[in-house]
Amino acid sequence: MMPKHCFLGFLISFFLTGVAGTQSTHESLKPQRVQFQSRNFHNILQWQPGRALTGNSSVYFVQYKIYGQRQWKNKEDCWGTQELFCDLTSETSDIQEPYYGRVRAASAGSYSEWSMTPRFTPWWERAKGL
Repeated sequence: MMPKHCFLGFLISFFLTGVAGTQSTHESLKPQRVQFQSRNFHNILQWQPGRALTGNSSVYFVQYKIYGQRQWKNKEDCWGTQELFCDLTSETSDIQEPYYGRVRAASAGSYSEWSMTPRFTPWWERAKGL
């Protein structure tokens, strides 16, 4: 059985090092509802800020890839953006390929985990709207 003072010391150390708050901070920064919006093959990645981000002091980083590829590619125009959208029309120009997009947020030196879209195929999205 662990003496009470050892357990209390562990708890104090745990909270002072920030280990307890790190996970919830990263999770609360994570962008929400990340999805593609497509109209006439104009493909925009959109998202909403995480629960902790209400001001405009946060920045976002966008990546994309074709289904099956290992490497994500940075979207330079949307790397460190304050916008809640990113135009990926040029990057998703092969309308029959399935794509993924993902976004992460940064605020005050903390970074969120990546939030990824469902699989997106421009042709299929257009066909659903007909």
